[in-house]
Amino acid sequence: MDKENLSRWQKHRLSDLDAYRKKKREYAKTDEQRKVRREYMRKWRELNREKHNQLARESHQRNKHKHVGKAREYMLKTKYGITGDDYEKMFLEQKGLCAICFTDKPAGNRFHVDHCHKTGKVRRLLCSRCNGALGWFEKYRNNITTYADTTW
Repeated sequence: MDKENLSRWQKHRLSDLDAYRKKKREYAKTDEQRKVRREYMRKWRELNREKHNQLARESHQRNKHKHVGKAREYMLKTKYGITGDDYEKMFLEQKGLCAICFTDKPAGNRFHVDHCHKTGKVRRLLCSRCNGALGWFEKYRNNITTYADTTW
């Protein structure tokens, strides 16, 4: 870590990390202490909006690598019930191609996880174009099949 770019309090915190962590654990153990601390921090943020935003941006930049992977894992798990490893396994099984049009270049940088909206069951990985078309087809399936079955 480059200590030259750290603020004074960050350097101090690094100098005695164990003492800092112990103090942090001991602080605000009761509901009343936490309430006082939240109110203090809310007022400080109001008075120091620019400084707070700058510190938040710097922290996000330093820890960006932690957030991206966790957010994707969380989304895959909560929305589809799969892990990142499951996604990668599907991707390799499909040889990196869309399951419908076989393109290897999805719009954006990833394929969409196709799933049944009624059962929630994951089917395959699709490019955004096929995913949107399939969703539209499922929504209007009855109209399309009725139209296709009519003879002129």
